[in-house]
Amino acid sequence: MHRSDAEVLRLLVKRLRCEDGQALVELAFVLPLVLLFLFGIIDFGLALNSYNSDTNIANIAARTVSVIGSSTSVKCNGTAETTLTAYVDCEASSTGAPTPSAVCVADISGSSPSGSYTTGDPIKVVITSTFHWFSILTGASSYIGKVVDPTSAITSSATMRMEQAPSTGSSSFLTPTCTS
Repeated sequence: MHRSDAEVLRLLVKRLRCEDGQALVELAFVLPLVLLFLFGIIDFGLALNSYNSDTNIANIAARTVSVIGSSTSVKCNGTAETTLTAYVDCEASSTGAPTPSAVCVADISGSSPSGSYTTGDPIKVVITSTFHWFSILTGASSYIGKVVDPTSAITSSATMRMEQAPSTGSSSFLTPTCTS
């Protein structure tokens, strides 16, 4: 049974107009954008969590500094820490916060931060940590992590009034001084 040229042409046009597989092609175009958007939301949430954790550690450190008095060390998890940096690192690890890359403390009562701590002066503790964007994606492959590793510095601070001026023996605990 032979088909006429008109029938063959009609079948060919019908096949060309067929939309089978169109949804799959559209999905292939849209899926990367949707996944990038989803991972961006997740990463923003992780960055916000990191900022909140750093702020909590800064508050704990500022409170500790404001009441240091004559102490030469402060206990963290049963260990006596003799520097503010060691204390903050210990608190960060015990609370699950990211390890800070920088810690500083200063008396901000004057025009510029200083290391002269007096009762009643505002004491500011600044904590900076590094956040790796898209670590979920870049951490999966060491090659991707070497090529693309966008990072941001997350800085948090807390200010409290010095309740008790530190004695000369406790000044080593307050060594890291903010420069600006």
